Amino acid sequence: MLGGTRALAIALVLALGACGGTREAAWEDDTTANQDQPAVSAAEAQSALQQADAAWAERDDTARLQAAIDGYTAVTQSNPEDYDTWVKLSRAHYFMADCHDRFDEAKQEAMMENFQAGTQAAERGLMSLSPEFKERMQNGSRVDQALEVLGESAVPALYWRASNLGKWASADSFATLLSYKDEIRAVMAHCLENDRDYFHWGPDRYFGVFFGRAPSFAGGDLERSKTHFEASLSREPNYFGTHVLMAQDYAVKAQDRAVFDEHINFVLNGDPMSAGPELGPENRCEVRKARLLQEQAPTLFE
Repeated sequence: MLGGTRALAIALVLALGACGGTREAAWEDDTTANQDQPAVSAAEAQSALQQADAAWAERDDTARLQAAIDGYTAVTQSNPEDYDTWVKLSRAHYFMADCHDRFDEAKQEAMMENFQAGTQAAERGLMSLSPEFKERMQNGSRVDQALEVLGESAVPALYWRASNLGKWASADSFATLLSYKDEIRAVMAHCLENDRDYFHWGPDRYFGVFFGRAPSFAGGDLERSKTHFEASLSREPNYFGTHVLMAQDYAVKAQDRAVFDEHINFVLNGDPMSAGPELGPENRCEVRKARLLQEQAPTLFE
């Protein structure tokens, strides 16, 4: 009877996966966003980039973050082959969605739009980086089939594409998340192999989430989740995001309240600047998430 229940659950998951939400990838419509905007000169683009970088440094403020997004957009309009700025734009949209929009009930649609825009910015960056990857994608390849032509230099765009896409899919529906699960996992495996320490050991952090969140019949494994989280924390213990995710996706699943409290308290009692000024805004965002998790704790543990 138990085996029949498991089989039924798997069948339901597969059926749901076929019904997930859809999106248009950048390679399906190879045009730069807002092409009707006037192009800027090289000198203007350089000035816009400098101003955008200055605004990005103050991304705790929504208006300054939007100024950064506008500036990076102007730069990529001027030079669609500027890979580094496409990556910056992708990360900026992610931060707007994950650290501003998500905390405001009235901005849930904007959050989804920013995750979508961040995904597409990373895709345009990948096409600018590798003509062969672009050709494969425009000829109908799957992302996991085209990864073989990409190396370490592609990890930043791959990482922020997967981060944006994963958050968008999770917020859209469980079925949508299932439909992109294998693709995102393949991309993060590529990142793990080619640049494991990117964004403070982000690939290990992803697999900590994946193995913690997935049901056992879909690859979930709490021991592997713990191993990846601990690997990430061993190299960057002061990035609060890893602590929040370990509490949320490992400790809750394992029903280990002690581990949950350990990591939530580390964030709530820690100094957001402990990992350096560059991560200050991200860590302050994670403090807000930790507070919400702490409030929810009575309902998360039996």
